[in-house]
Amino acid sequence: MQKIVFQDVAEQWFETASIGLSFTWKNQIASNVNHLNKHLATKSIDTITCYDIEAIIKELYKNNPNTNKPASKRLLKAICQTANQIFEYAVEERYLTRNPALKVSEKIPKFAVAQKIEAINEYQISVITEFDNKTQLAALIMMFMGLRTGELLALRWRDFDFDNNIVSINKRCSRVSGNRFEVKPGTKNGKCREVPVPSSIHDWLECKWLQATTELVFPNKDGGLHTPTSWKRCWSTYQNDLNYHVYCEKCIEKGIKAKSKFCPTGIPDMNVSFNAHQLRHTYATLLYLSRVDVLTAKELMGHSNIQTTLGIYTHLDEKFKKINIVQFDDYIKKELLNASSL
Repeated sequence: MQKIVFQDVAEQWFETASIGLSFTWKNQIASNVNHLNKHLATKSIDTITCYDIEAIIKELYKNNPNTNKPASKRLLKAICQTANQIFEYAVEERYLTRNPALKVSEKIPKFAVAQKIEAINEYQISVITEFDNKTQLAALIMMFMGLRTGELLALRWRDFDFDNNIVSINKRCSRVSGNRFEVKPGTKNGKCREVPVPSSIHDWLECKWLQATTELVFPNKDGGLHTPTSWKRCWSTYQNDLNYHVYCEKCIEKGIKAKSKFCPTGIPDMNVSFNAHQLRHTYATLLYLSRVDVLTAKELMGHSNIQTTLGIYTHLDEKFKKINIVQFDDYIKKELLNASSL
Protein backbone atom coordinates (compact mmCIF):
# COMPACT_ATOMS: atom_id res chain seq x y z
CA MET A 1 0.00 0.00 0.00
CA GLN A 2 1.36 3.42 -1.01
CA LYS A 3 2.34 5.70 1.87
CA ILE A 4 0.19 8.84 2.08
CA VAL A 5 2.20 11.78 3.38
CA PHE A 6 0.97 14.95 5.07
CA GLN A 7 1.97 17.26 2.21
CA ASP A 8 -0.26 15.39 -0.27
CA VAL A 9 -3.26 15.42 2.05
CA ALA A 10 -2.75 19.14 2.81
CA GLU A 11 -2.65 19.89 -0.92
CA GLN A 12 -5.86 17.94 -1.55
CA TRP A 13 -7.59 19.75 1.32
CA PHE A 14 -6.38 23.17 0.19
CA GLU A 15 -7.77 22.72 -3.33
CA THR A 16 -11.26 22.38 -1.90
CA ALA A 17 -10.97 24.71 1.10
CA SER A 18 -9.67 27.65 -0.96
CA ILE A 19 -12.59 27.71 -3.43
CA GLY A 20 -14.34 31.08 -3.27
CA LEU A 21 -11.83 32.63 -0.88
CA SER A 22 -10.24 36.00 -1.55
CA PHE A 23 -6.64 36.22 -2.71
CA THR A 24 -5.59 37.47 0.74
CA TRP A 25 -7.30 34.62 2.60
CA LYS A 26 -5.86 32.03 0.24
CA ASN A 27 -2.37 33.37 0.89
CA GLN A 28 -2.91 33.37 4.64
CA ILE A 29 -4.09 29.74 4.68
CA ALA A 30 -1.27 28.72 2.33
CA SER A 31 1.19 30.30 4.77
CA ASN A 32 -0.32 28.25 7.64
CA VAL A 33 0.06 25.09 5.55
CA ASN A 34 3.70 25.98 4.81
CA HIS A 35 4.44 26.25 8.54
CA LEU A 36 3.05 22.74 9.02
CA ASN A 37 4.81 21.37 5.93
CA LYS A 38 8.22 22.45 7.20
CA HIS A 39 7.91 19.79 9.87
CA LEU A 40 5.37 17.28 8.59
CA ALA A 41 5.60 17.32 4.77
CA THR A 42 7.12 13.86 4.23
CA LYS A 43 5.65 12.18 7.30
CA SER A 44 3.09 9.45 6.74
CA ILE A 45 -0.28 10.93 7.69
CA ASP A 46 -1.14 8.00 9.95
CA THR A 47 2.03 8.34 12.05
CA ILE A 48 1.54 11.99 13.04
CA THR A 49 0.54 12.54 16.66
CA CYS A 50 -0.72 15.46 18.68
CA TYR A 51 2.80 15.82 20.11
CA ASP A 52 4.20 16.46 16.60
CA ILE A 53 1.77 19.37 16.12
CA GLU A 54 2.37 20.70 19.64
CA ALA A 55 6.10 20.73 18.89
CA ILE A 56 5.47 22.99 15.87
CA ILE A 57 3.41 25.39 17.99
CA LYS A 58 6.05 25.52 20.73
CA GLU A 59 8.82 26.17 18.22
CA LEU A 60 6.88 29.00 16.56
CA TYR A 61 6.07 30.39 20.01
CA LYS A 62 9.81 30.79 20.53
CA ASN A 63 10.61 32.05 17.04
CA ASN A 64 8.75 32.49 13.77
CA PRO A 65 11.44 31.97 11.06
CA ASN A 66 9.58 34.35 8.73
CA THR A 67 9.96 37.29 11.13
CA ASN A 68 12.66 36.12 13.57
CA LYS A 69 10.25 37.05 16.37
CA PRO A 70 7.93 34.98 18.57
CA ALA A 71 4.72 34.09 16.72
CA SER A 72 1.60 35.91 17.90
CA LYS A 73 -1.24 34.10 19.64
CA ARG A 74 -3.42 34.90 16.63
CA LEU A 75 -1.03 33.15 14.23
CA LEU A 76 -0.68 30.13 16.50
CA LYS A 77 -4.47 29.79 16.68
CA ALA A 78 -4.73 30.08 12.88
CA ILE A 79 -2.14 27.32 12.36
CA CYS A 80 -3.94 25.09 14.87
CA GLN A 81 -7.23 25.69 13.06
CA THR A 82 -5.66 24.85 9.68
CA ALA A 83 -4.09 21.68 11.10
CA ASN A 84 -7.42 20.65 12.60
CA GLN A 85 -9.22 21.12 9.27
CA ILE A 86 -6.58 19.16 7.33
CA PHE A 87 -6.77 16.22 9.71
CA GLU A 88 -10.59 16.34 9.75
CA TYR A 89 -10.41 16.04 5.97
CA ALA A 90 -8.01 13.09 6.37
CA VAL A 91 -10.50 11.36 8.68
CA GLU A 92 -13.36 11.94 6.21
CA GLU A 93 -11.23 10.46 3.40
CA ARG A 94 -10.44 7.51 5.69
CA TYR A 95 -6.71 8.12 5.74
CA LEU A 96 -7.06 8.26 9.54
CA THR A 97 -9.43 7.03 12.22
CA ARG A 98 -8.97 10.02 14.56
CA ASN A 99 -7.87 13.64 14.35
CA PRO A 100 -4.59 14.29 16.26
CA ALA A 101 -5.06 18.08 16.03
CA LEU A 102 -8.51 18.12 17.61
CA LYS A 103 -7.49 19.78 20.90
CA VAL A 104 -4.07 21.14 19.98
CA SER A 105 -5.24 24.77 20.28
CA GLU A 106 -5.55 24.17 24.02
CA LYS A 107 -1.77 23.70 24.08
CA ILE A 108 -0.96 27.22 22.87
CA PRO A 109 1.41 28.69 25.49
CA LYS A 110 -0.38 30.91 27.99
CA PHE A 111 2.05 33.78 27.50
CA ALA A 112 1.99 33.84 23.69
CA VAL A 113 2.05 37.44 22.48
CA ALA A 114 -1.42 38.83 21.80
CA GLN A 115 -1.15 40.91 18.64
CA LYS A 116 -2.59 44.33 19.43
CA ILE A 117 -2.97 47.15 16.95
CA GLU A 118 -2.72 50.39 18.87
CA ALA A 119 -4.27 53.72 18.03
CA ILE A 120 -1.91 56.54 17.16
CA ASN A 121 -1.18 59.15 19.82
CA GLU A 122 -2.38 62.76 20.08
CA TYR A 123 0.85 64.14 18.65
CA GLN A 124 0.60 61.93 15.56
CA ILE A 125 -3.02 63.04 15.12
CA SER A 126 -1.94 66.68 15.26
CA VAL A 127 0.80 66.05 12.67
CA ILE A 128 -1.72 64.45 10.28
CA THR A 129 -4.21 67.31 10.62
CA GLU A 130 -1.58 70.04 10.26
CA PHE A 131 0.59 68.64 7.46
CA ASP A 132 -0.90 69.40 4.03
CA ASN A 133 -0.16 66.42 1.79
CA LYS A 134 -2.02 64.60 -1.00
CA THR A 135 -2.36 61.50 1.19
CA GLN A 136 -3.73 63.58 4.06
CA LEU A 137 -7.19 63.08 2.51
CA ALA A 138 -6.91 59.28 2.85
CA ALA A 139 -5.54 59.50 6.40
CA LEU A 140 -8.26 61.82 7.68
CA ILE A 141 -11.07 59.73 6.17
CA MET A 142 -9.73 56.53 7.74
CA MET A 143 -9.07 58.21 11.09
CA PHE A 144 -12.32 60.17 11.48
CA MET A 145 -14.71 57.79 9.68
CA GLY A 146 -13.13 54.42 10.38
CA LEU A 147 -12.82 53.11 6.84
CA ARG A 148 -10.73 50.04 6.06
CA THR A 149 -8.08 50.50 3.35
CA GLY A 150 -10.14 48.55 0.79
CA GLU A 151 -13.21 50.69 1.54
CA LEU A 152 -11.21 53.89 1.14
CA LEU A 153 -9.72 52.90 -2.22
CA ALA A 154 -13.17 51.98 -3.61
CA LEU A 155 -14.83 55.15 -2.25
CA ARG A 156 -16.41 57.53 -4.78
CA TRP A 157 -17.46 61.12 -4.26
CA ARG A 158 -21.08 60.22 -4.97
CA ASP A 159 -21.01 58.12 -1.79
CA PHE A 160 -20.90 61.36 0.22
CA ASP A 161 -24.11 63.16 1.16
CA PHE A 162 -22.79 66.50 2.29
CA ASP A 163 -26.29 67.89 2.94
CA ASN A 164 -26.92 65.24 5.58
CA ASN A 165 -23.29 64.84 6.70
CA ILE A 166 -22.99 61.11 5.98
CA VAL A 167 -20.93 58.81 3.79
CA SER A 168 -22.24 55.48 2.52
CA ILE A 169 -19.75 52.59 2.72
CA ASN A 170 -21.16 50.10 0.21
CA LYS A 171 -18.18 48.56 -1.62
CA ARG A 172 -14.55 47.64 -1.13
CA CYS A 173 -11.41 46.79 -3.07
CA SER A 174 -10.52 43.12 -2.87
CA ARG A 175 -7.13 41.77 -3.92
CA VAL A 176 -7.66 39.29 -6.74
CA SER A 177 -4.05 38.70 -7.81
CA GLY A 178 -0.51 39.61 -6.84
CA ASN A 179 -0.90 43.21 -7.95
CA ARG A 180 -4.55 43.90 -8.78
CA PHE A 181 -7.54 45.14 -6.82
CA GLU A 182 -11.11 44.65 -7.94
CA VAL A 183 -14.07 46.66 -6.65
CA LYS A 184 -16.75 44.42 -5.15
CA PRO A 185 -20.14 45.33 -3.67
CA GLY A 186 -20.58 45.34 0.10
CA THR A 187 -17.98 45.64 2.82
CA LYS A 188 -15.78 42.98 4.41
CA ASN A 189 -18.76 41.37 6.15
CA GLY A 190 -21.01 41.80 3.12
CA LYS A 191 -23.05 44.62 4.69
CA CYS A 192 -23.24 48.34 3.93
CA ARG A 193 -23.17 51.10 6.51
CA GLU A 194 -23.55 54.85 6.82
CA VAL A 195 -21.01 56.85 8.81
CA PRO A 196 -21.30 60.47 9.97
CA VAL A 197 -18.94 63.01 8.42
CA PRO A 198 -17.41 65.03 11.30
CA SER A 199 -18.46 68.66 11.10
CA SER A 200 -14.84 69.72 11.71
CA ILE A 201 -13.76 68.41 8.28
CA HIS A 202 -17.09 68.70 6.41
CA ASP A 203 -16.27 71.93 4.58
CA TRP A 204 -12.71 70.82 3.84
CA LEU A 205 -13.98 67.54 2.32
CA GLU A 206 -16.64 69.32 0.29
CA CYS A 207 -13.94 71.62 -1.08
CA LYS A 208 -11.87 68.56 -2.06
CA TRP A 209 -14.93 67.17 -3.85
CA LEU A 210 -15.42 70.41 -5.84
CA GLN A 211 -11.74 70.29 -6.88
CA ALA A 212 -11.79 66.59 -7.80
CA THR A 213 -11.18 65.51 -11.40
CA THR A 214 -12.11 61.84 -10.94
CA GLU A 215 -14.98 59.87 -9.42
CA LEU A 216 -12.63 58.07 -7.06
CA VAL A 217 -11.95 59.91 -3.80
CA PHE A 218 -8.37 58.65 -3.59
CA PRO A 219 -7.15 57.49 -7.02
CA ASN A 220 -3.63 56.65 -8.15
CA LYS A 221 -1.49 59.26 -9.88
CA ASP A 222 -3.23 58.53 -13.22
CA GLY A 223 -6.71 58.96 -11.75
CA GLY A 224 -7.54 55.25 -11.69
CA LEU A 225 -7.86 52.53 -9.08
CA HIS A 226 -4.77 51.86 -7.00
CA THR A 227 -2.92 48.55 -7.25
CA PRO A 228 -1.51 46.92 -4.09
CA THR A 229 1.95 48.12 -5.17
CA SER A 230 0.94 51.72 -5.91
CA TRP A 231 -0.95 51.97 -2.62
CA LYS A 232 2.01 50.58 -0.66
CA ARG A 233 4.36 53.01 -2.40
CA CYS A 234 1.96 55.91 -1.79
CA TRP A 235 1.67 55.12 1.93
CA SER A 236 5.41 54.67 2.33
CA THR A 237 6.04 58.04 0.68
CA TYR A 238 3.49 59.66 2.99
CA GLN A 239 5.23 58.26 6.08
CA ASN A 240 8.59 59.54 4.84
CA ASP A 241 7.09 62.96 4.13
CA LEU A 242 5.53 63.12 7.60
CA ASN A 243 8.83 62.19 9.19
CA TYR A 244 10.70 64.83 7.18
CA HIS A 245 8.09 67.48 8.02
CA VAL A 246 8.46 66.84 11.77
CA TYR A 247 12.26 66.73 11.43
CA CYS A 248 12.27 70.16 9.76
CA GLU A 249 9.98 71.57 12.46
CA LYS A 250 12.36 70.33 15.15
CA CYS A 251 15.35 71.83 13.31
CA ILE A 252 13.59 75.20 13.20
CA GLU A 253 12.88 74.99 16.95
CA LYS A 254 16.58 74.28 17.64
CA GLY A 255 17.79 76.92 15.17
CA ILE A 256 19.77 74.46 13.04
CA LYS A 257 19.75 73.80 9.31
CA ALA A 258 17.78 70.75 8.22
CA LYS A 259 19.38 68.13 5.97
CA SER A 260 18.09 67.65 2.47
CA LYS A 261 15.19 65.22 2.15
CA PHE A 262 17.42 63.16 -0.13
CA CYS A 263 20.48 63.21 2.14
CA PRO A 264 22.43 59.95 1.51
CA THR A 265 23.03 59.47 5.24
CA GLY A 266 19.31 59.55 5.90
CA ILE A 267 16.95 61.59 8.05
CA PRO A 268 16.56 60.86 11.79
CA ASP A 269 13.51 58.80 12.72
CA MET A 270 11.09 61.14 14.49
CA ASN A 271 8.81 58.30 15.71
CA VAL A 272 5.68 59.56 13.97
CA SER A 273 5.12 56.71 11.51
CA PHE A 274 2.07 54.41 11.64
CA ASN A 275 0.26 51.96 9.39
CA ALA A 276 -3.11 52.57 7.77
CA HIS A 277 -4.99 50.10 9.96
CA GLN A 278 -3.91 51.99 13.08
CA LEU A 279 -6.09 54.87 11.88
CA ARG A 280 -9.16 52.63 12.00
CA HIS A 281 -8.25 51.70 15.58
CA THR A 282 -7.81 55.40 16.31
CA TYR A 283 -11.39 55.91 15.13
CA ALA A 284 -12.53 53.17 17.54
CA THR A 285 -10.62 54.87 20.35
CA LEU A 286 -12.19 58.25 19.55
CA LEU A 287 -15.65 56.63 19.64
CA TYR A 288 -14.81 55.11 23.03
CA LEU A 289 -13.49 58.40 24.45
CA SER A 290 -16.61 60.15 23.11
CA ARG A 291 -18.68 57.62 25.11
CA VAL A 292 -20.34 56.16 22.04
CA ASP A 293 -22.03 52.94 23.20
CA VAL A 294 -20.61 49.61 22.00
CA LEU A 295 -23.65 48.71 19.82
CA THR A 296 -23.45 52.02 17.93
CA ALA A 297 -19.67 51.61 17.62
CA LYS A 298 -20.21 48.12 16.14
CA GLU A 299 -22.43 49.59 13.41
CA LEU A 300 -20.11 52.50 12.68
CA MET A 301 -17.06 50.23 12.52
CA GLY A 302 -18.87 47.69 10.34
CA HIS A 303 -18.04 44.71 12.56
CA SER A 304 -19.97 41.54 11.80
CA ASN A 305 -19.66 40.34 15.40
CA ILE A 306 -20.24 42.38 18.55
CA GLN A 307 -17.39 40.42 20.20
CA THR A 308 -14.89 42.22 17.94
CA THR A 309 -16.10 45.62 19.14
CA LEU A 310 -16.31 44.45 22.75
CA GLY A 311 -12.72 43.21 22.48
CA ILE A 312 -11.54 46.68 21.42
CA TYR A 313 -13.63 48.45 24.08
CA THR A 314 -12.44 46.04 26.80
CA HIS A 315 -8.81 46.66 25.82
CA LEU A 316 -9.45 50.42 25.97
CA ASP A 317 -11.17 50.03 29.35
CA GLU A 318 -8.06 48.36 30.73
CA LYS A 319 -5.77 50.94 29.16
CA PHE A 320 -7.62 54.04 30.36
CA LYS A 321 -8.41 52.63 33.80
CA LYS A 322 -4.66 52.34 34.34
CA ILE A 323 -4.29 55.98 33.33
CA ASN A 324 -7.07 56.97 35.76
CA ILE A 325 -5.38 55.10 38.61
CA VAL A 326 -2.12 56.96 37.91
CA GLN A 327 -4.00 60.26 38.02
CA PHE A 328 -5.67 59.17 41.27
CA ASP A 329 -2.31 58.27 42.76
CA ASP A 330 -0.80 61.60 41.73
CA TYR A 331 -3.74 63.46 43.26
CA ILE A 332 -3.30 61.68 46.59
CA LYS A 333 0.42 62.44 46.66
CA LYS A 334 0.12 66.09 45.68
CA GLU A 335 -3.15 67.20 47.22
CA LEU A 336 -3.70 65.00 50.25
CA LEU A 337 -0.45 63.60 51.60
CA ASN A 338 1.33 66.95 51.38
CA ALA A 339 -1.22 68.36 53.76
CA SER A 340 -0.93 65.48 56.22
CA SER A 341 1.70 64.29 58.65
CA LEU A 342 2.29 60.97 56.85
